[in-house]
Amino acid sequence: MLEEKWIYVVIGSTSDVGSVVAAELESRGHVVRRVARSLGVSFDDKEALSQVFAGADGAYLMIPFDKQAPDLHERERQAGERLADAVKVAGVQRIVLLSGLNAHLRKGTSLGAALMEERLDALGVPELVHLRAGFIMENFTKGMGFIAQTATGSFSTPFRSDAPMPLIAAKDVGVRAAELLGDRSFPSASVQELHGSGDYTLDEATTILGSALGKPDLAYVQAGFTEARSSMIDGGFSPSFVDAVLETARSFNAREPWALEARSPRNTTPTTLPQWASQALVEAERV
Repeated sequence: MLEEKWIYVVIGSTSDVGSVVAAELESRGHVVRRVARSLGVSFDDKEALSQVFAGADGAYLMIPFDKQAPDLHERERQAGERLADAVKVAGVQRIVLLSGLNAHLRKGTSLGAALMEERLDALGVPELVHLRAGFIMENFTKGMGFIAQTATGSFSTPFRSDAPMPLIAAKDVGVRAAELLGDRSFPSASVQELHGSGDYTLDEATTILGSALGKPDLAYVQAGFTEARSSMIDGGFSPSFVDAVLETARSFNAREPWALEARSPRNTTPTTLPQWASQALVEAERV
């Protein structure tokens, strides 16, 4: 690809990561085709996807979580197959796939991304990176209900309290993805890990997040799996999605390795949890 201005497809362009990818690429002067259901392009519309990918030089891909899907992994399979078909027909030469740091375990909430990695590998895309990111900080406000839970005086999830978890800001993931897509050189390694700025136990994270909201004494309480399942289903999540989350929690609690690399300057990103909390978390509380 020798053009100064390239054409990129950004899947999930209204998401926390995808919106950053799109904005960063546009700031470099590239043409971005934004894809999201709210923008009129659905994964269920094969023809629309084909049109979006036609003539594209590169793409940022992700497998979205459908938190109300009766069968989460079947929904992920369908989305992944349609994306892979569109990539193949269009002959896209450069792809960055957002994946999970624990995708190598092929279970829970990372299974959909892990299977997408395999689909793309089978296509033989010339320039391909699976960007395996740690636990995205925005999950605290979008899905885990941190702010709402603070009213109870504690924060609770089924994840153990004392094991370090690699946390990363969505912005840092988006910036790295855009850098990979937009740079003239492309890494030879098909997997790149992003560990975030640091590893935090949920005890530590709860104190940091609570302090940002003026609640430094907020306690973390590990919920039992039965309790957590009932609470999440009552909160509107499908049993299939909840079971995937719980499978991930069991894996984490058993200390199965989420990363295959040691932390290094390359896989460490700038935004710390206190920095993120003082901005994004406080803004979310105002909404």
